[in-house]
Amino acid sequence: MKLINHLVLRISLVFTIVIAFWSAIYFFLQMKEIHDGNDEGLINLKQEFIAKANSISGFVENLENYNPLNIIIKEIPRAEAESMVENLATTSVYFATELEKEEVRMLATAFRCEQNGKYYHLQFFTSTVESDDLIKNMLYLLTGLWITISFTAFIAGKLIITKANKPFYKLLDELKKFRLDNRQMIDFGETNIKEYRQLNESVKKLLEKNIRIFTEQKIFIENTSHELQTPLAIVIAKLEMLLEKYQDNEYHTEEIGRILTILGRMKRLNTNLLLLSKIRNDQFPQTSPVNLREVSEAVLDEFEDLIAYKEITLEKQGTAAPVCRMNEDLAHILFTNLIKNAIAHNRQNGKIIIRYASGSIAIANSGNEAANPVFDRYQHDASNEKSSGLGLSIAQSITGLYQMEMTYHYEQMHVFTLKLPHALN
Repeated sequence: MKLINHLVLRISLVFTIVIAFWSAIYFFLQMKEIHDGNDEGLINLKQEFIAKANSISGFVENLENYNPLNIIIKEIPRAEAESMVENLATTSVYFATELEKEEVRMLATAFRCEQNGKYYHLQFFTSTVESDDLIKNMLYLLTGLWITISFTAFIAGKLIITKANKPFYKLLDELKKFRLDNRQMIDFGETNIKEYRQLNESVKKLLEKNIRIFTEQKIFIENTSHELQTPLAIVIAKLEMLLEKYQDNEYHTEEIGRILTILGRMKRLNTNLLLLSKIRNDQFPQTSPVNLREVSEAVLDEFEDLIAYKEITLEKQGTAAPVCRMNEDLAHILFTNLIKNAIAHNRQNGKIIIRYASGSIAIANSGNEAANPVFDRYQHDASNEKSSGLGLSIAQSITGLYQMEMTYHYEQMHVFTLKLPHALN
C-alpha cells in the first residue's frame, strides 16, 4: 500500500469515528430536548386543568361529558388514586379520524377535585407525529452531512498529503535512477517543509560521500591492476627469454616453467579481481534481451577442443530458449565460468548435461563426489594450478546483479542451476 493511501485511510477512519460518535451524541441530545419540550407542555396542561377543576364548578363533569381529544378523564376510587404515581411515557392511542393508532407522549396522574370531592384518573397526551418527522429529518440531514464531510475530508486529505509529499516522491524517483558510476548529483528540487529539506540534505551528503568513496576505490583498483599487469608482463617475457636460453638445461627449464605457471596464475587472478570489482560496482549498465541458450552453446563451441580432449560426453536436454535482460558480455562470462568449471572438475570420459527450461538452465557434470564447489573468493581446487579460485564467485556476482538465483546440489552429478525470475519467455 502506498504511503498516501495508508495515511488517508487511517486519517479518514479516525475522522469517521469522531464524526459518527459526535452525530450519535447530537442525535440523542436533540431527541431528549424534544421529549423534554413535550413533557413540559403536558405538565403545564395538567397544572392548568387542575387549577380550573378546583376553581370552576362543574368543570370536570362538563369535560368528562365532552371528552376532549387530548384529555382522558375517568373517576376512580380514592385508594387507587392515592396509590397512583404520576408517569410520563411514550405510548400509542387510537384516533378514530385516522382509523389507526399513533404514537403519543402521555402524562398519567390522579387528583382530587375540590368542587365535588371525587378522585379522577387523568391522561394528558400530545401527538409526537411532528416530533418524529423532525427526528427523521434531523437523522437524514446528519447522515448526509456525515457522508459529505467524510468524502470531502478523504479527497481533500489525499490532495493535501499528495502535495505535501511531492518532495518525498521526487526523491524516490531520483534515487531509482541514480548510479554511483555516473557521478552526477540528483535534482532534489525545492521544498518549504523542514523535514523534507533535512532529508534531502542528509541524502545529498550521503550520496556525495559514496560517490567520492566509489570513485577513489574504482581508480585505486584500476591503477593497481594496471600497475601489476605491467611488471608481470615484463617478468613473464624475461622468463620466457630465459626459458629459450636455457632450454638445454632440464633443471633450469623446470624451475622457470614453475615460475611462469605461478606468474600466469597471478596475471589471471589480477584480471579476474578487476572483473569481479567491476561487476559488483555495477559498471556494466548496458542491458538487452539475451538468449541464454545461444550464449551457452557459443561457449560450448569455444571449449569444443577441451571437451574432446577429455573425452567428455555432452548432452543437451529441453528445447526451451530462456531469455533474460542483462549485459551480453556478462552473460558470456557467466557461462564461460560455469562450463569451464564443469569441464575442469570433470573426469576423463566424463559427462556434461545441460538442461534448458523456460525459466532456468541447469549445468550438471560428473566428478568426484567428495568435491564440494564453493562460491567464496580465493577458494579453489588445489590440484588445478591454473585455477584462480574466482570463477564461481564471478558467476555468483553476475547472477546477483540480475536477480537470478544460482544453486548447487549433488545428485550423482554436480548440478548448478540458474533460475531466472525475470525471464522474458
